[in-house]
Amino acid sequence: MGEGAPDGDECKRIRVEGTVFSGRGEGGFYVGIYAKQFEKVIGYRPYPGTLNVRIREEQVEDLIACVKRASPLLVEPPRIEGARLGGVYVYRARIYVGLDYRDVYLVRPAITHYKWDVVEIVSNEYLRGEFNLKDGDVVELEVYCC
Repeated sequence: MGEGAPDGDECKRIRVEGTVFSGRGEGGFYVGIYAKQFEKVIGYRPYPGTLNVRIREEQVEDLIACVKRASPLLVEPPRIEGARLGGVYVYRARIYVGLDYRDVYLVRPAITHYKWDVVEIVSNEYLRGEFNLKDGDVVELEVYCC
C-alpha cells in the first residue's frame, strides 16, 4: 500500500468512477523533472508517469466541490533556465480496482490542458502493471476533501 491517505472520520471523502485512457505521453517527462520536488512533499519519487482517468460526467461537479474544500499539498516547480513551469497541486486519494486498492495522489498541474473531467494519478508503483489496467477499464477513486 502507498503513502498518504489520512484516516479518520473528520475528513470527508467522495468516490468517483472513471475510465482509464492513454494521455499525451507527457506525464513521465514531467514527473521525472519534478521528481525531487515530489519526494520533498509526498515522501517518495513517484513512478515516472501518470495514470489518466476520465471521470464520469455526472460526478465531475462532486469532484470539483471536493477539491475546492481540500487543502492540497503544493509541489513547487523546479528551476530550469528557459522553461515555463508551474506548481502542481496534490490531493490525497485511493484507487480501487475490484477489491484491491492503493493509496495514491491525484495531481493537478497549475498549467494543464485537461478540464476537470480528467485526473492524473501518481503513485510509487506502475499502476497499469499492478492492476493489469488497459485503456477502457473502469476504476474507482476515493478523493479526500481535506
